[in-house]
Amino acid sequence: MTSAAGEPTDNATTDATARAYLAQVMSEITEEARQRRLHDLPPGTERDLDELFLRYSPLSGRGGSVAAALRVVDTSAMVDPVVPVASSHAGGVAVKKGLRSLSLWYMSWITDQVNRFSSGVSRALHLLSDRVEDVASRIDTLRVVEAPVVRVPWAQRADAWWVPDATATLRAHHDGAGQRILHSACGDGWLVRHLVAAGVDAYGVDPAAFTTEAAEASGADLREEGLAEHLGAVPTSELGGVVITGVIDGASVGERAHLLEVVTDRLAAGAVLVVHSLTAQAWDAPDAPVEVDLAPGRPVRAAAWETFLPLAGYVDVTVRSAADGRDYVVTARRAGARAE
Repeated sequence: MTSAAGEPTDNATTDATARAYLAQVMSEITEEARQRRLHDLPPGTERDLDELFLRYSPLSGRGGSVAAALRVVDTSAMVDPVVPVASSHAGGVAVKKGLRSLSLWYMSWITDQVNRFSSGVSRALHLLSDRVEDVASRIDTLRVVEAPVVRVPWAQRADAWWVPDATATLRAHHDGAGQRILHSACGDGWLVRHLVAAGVDAYGVDPAAFTTEAAEASGADLREEGLAEHLGAVPTSELGGVVITGVIDGASVGERAHLLEVVTDRLAAGAVLVVHSLTAQAWDAPDAPVEVDLAPGRPVRAAAWETFLPLAGYVDVTVRSAADGRDYVVTARRAGARAE
């Protein structure tokens, strides 16, 4: 870099000069604003501007938060009976002061009643706001409360009819992807151990603690938490596959839709979803698990998955039912090309 005379200049010196000049300009602007605030703006103007901003800003209108709207109420709740007396006319100040003194006792009586009313309304609105926020937080909490896990020993075991094909599908899509497979309601880790033995990097979650000698000896990664709770801490597109057993059967319609939405978001493109569920025949059988009496919902028909899984962003949807018709398994792949 060269100067106007053609002589080279030091870059560090130039930068320091520019920063000093910028600091000087900012200081002059700040001082000018302070001087104007002291001499040009009448008393109370800044307060009036703040009130106007709250009144007409988008936050106080439709689509804004309740707290923002209440700030408008709070700033306007008190009525000041002492009117300003500033005037640009000769003698105007004296006349206004006289009128204010004569009417102040009357205006104070009126404004005192208005202020008490508006203060009561403001407190009532704040109480309503607190109740609304409490209800909203309870709704958010209910979204992650999971239906009772339906445990079916004859179908949730390593030698069950659906496990070999599900394992082969997970292994085929898992090879080279480098992403983990999650098993919900994993119990003592029976499927996690089976998948790990087949060369699949798998782990499991379950809301109940199942510590067995087999689980401890195998070193399986088992975590005591519900599926929705766990997925809330999993980054988007993090998982290479999810196996759902015992969770989807008794879930309500809302819980099932929310769970499927979260699972889909956490699956990577090309990842595999496996859902094992009971049929209505097994659900209503005399030997059905006791959890069915506590569940808010009941299993959906196997054919229903072929309809709504493609709508949720899945391809290659396959449904297979057991020979005795008591349970079925669904396999599908998250749409999109798998990252290499």
